[in-house]
Amino acid sequence: IAMDWSLILFICIIIILFPLIIILSLWRYRTIKSLMEHQAMKRSGTVTGSFLLSVLKFPYREQTIVVISVPGSKYRHAKTEASMTLRKPAADLTIVKESAAIRLGKALGAADVQLGSDEFDREFRIKTTDEFFARNMLNFRLQQKLLEMKPQKPRLVLEGTRLAVGVPRVIKTEDGYDQLLDLIISVVDRLSELPA
Repeated sequence: IAMDWSLILFICIIIILFPLIIILSLWRYRTIKSLMEHQAMKRSGTVTGSFLLSVLKFPYREQTIVVISVPGSKYRHAKTEASMTLRKPAADLTIVKESAAIRLGKALGAADVQLGSDEFDREFRIKTTDEFFARNMLNFRLQQKLLEMKPQKPRLVLEGTRLAVGVPRVIKTEDGYDQLLDLIISVVDRLSELPA
């Protein structure tokens, strides 16, 4: 009897590969939940949600900061994001890490806010409805925090009462969560320092 070894090999690969993919996926979700649980203990918060989408919530300045981490898939990009609903609206503000496409747009005349800090202006793009607000908001401390996170490509968005700070990947370390949460807390603190 002649055996078709390619068919047997294919079946063996399927039998081994699919369970391995499932196990690795479950391990990734468990790691995310574990990191969030550590942050919840440090910050007097809670972790809710399903096994596949854990949500960290913790109080800060009588508000709630909500953190999600979503692994990427074929149809969505990976991200880890901390957000908060503010008590009062602020000017719209978006800060993103410079990319080649953004640099090309600047060369072609697309305008954004320049703060006068060579390193910060080179590394980040600032879009806002209120340039005065952006200049006051982005003090040296916030600029430094964003520059420290430069390799993670942070994104800060203020839209009305919604504040969100995120990175386009799943954070896999305790330090990574500390850095992201320290950034959103610094933004909230800075907003509270600004005159109404």
